[in-house]
Amino acid sequence: MKTTQAINTLPMRVQFRHMPKSEAIKQLTLDQIDRFERFTVPGSCCDVVIDKTNPWHKGGVYKVSVRLTIPGERLYVTHVLEESSSREFLCTTVREAFDEIERQIRKQRKRLLRYPQLEPEIESAA
Repeated sequence: MKTTQAINTLPMRVQFRHMPKSEAIKQLTLDQIDRFERFTVPGSCCDVVIDKTNPWHKGGVYKVSVRLTIPGERLYVTHVLEESSSREFLCTTVREAFDEIERQIRKQRKRLLRYPQLEPEIESAA
C-alpha cells in the first residue's frame, strides 16, 4: 500500500461527512489523486468531500465532491450515485467523480493549446 505523504505532492484534503472515516476509501481517493500529478503546477490543491446523505435512513446516498484548484481556474465536480449505500457503490462514486474531473482537466488543456493567450500567469513559488 502506498504512503500518502511520500507520493502525493499535490496538496489535498479528504473530508468525511455524516459517516465514519474509512482508511480504505481515503486510500482509494489518494490513489485517484495520484493520476493528476502530471497535470499539476505550483499552487494547485485538491479538496475531496465524501458525504452520506440521509444518514438517519438505512439506505442513504453517497455524494462525492471534488474541487481541484489550478492557478487561474477552479474545477469542481459533484457526483451522486443513488443505487445503494454499500461500500462498493461508494468506490464507484469516487472513481466516477475523479473520471469527470480528469475530463475537465483535459478539456481545459485543449482549450489552452488552442488559445494560448488564455493561459493564466503562474507565479513562481519562491
